[in-house]
Amino acid sequence: MVVICPNCGSDHTRRGGHSIWTIYVVLIAAAVASVLVFHLHAGLVAAIVLAVIVIANLAIEQRVCSDCGYQWRDGPSRPE
Repeated sequence: MVVICPNCGSDHTRRGGHSIWTIYVVLIAAAVASVLVFHLHAGLVAAIVLAVIVIANLAIEQRVCSDCGYQWRDGPSRPE
């Protein structure tokens, strides 16, 4: 399914946006702190971080246009 940018009409879109990147930065900071300060197993922390990243991308459903930079929340999928 091709997603079209509502701002410029381009079909060069991807998942992401400011909210996804904020989640990434918070997860990295929490992972570093949990490994270095609390001495948790790094492999376990990495698995949890990857799981949270996948869930965040699926739950937030934010899209970014690669051409104009416009960000929007993609609604539920509707069959064509």
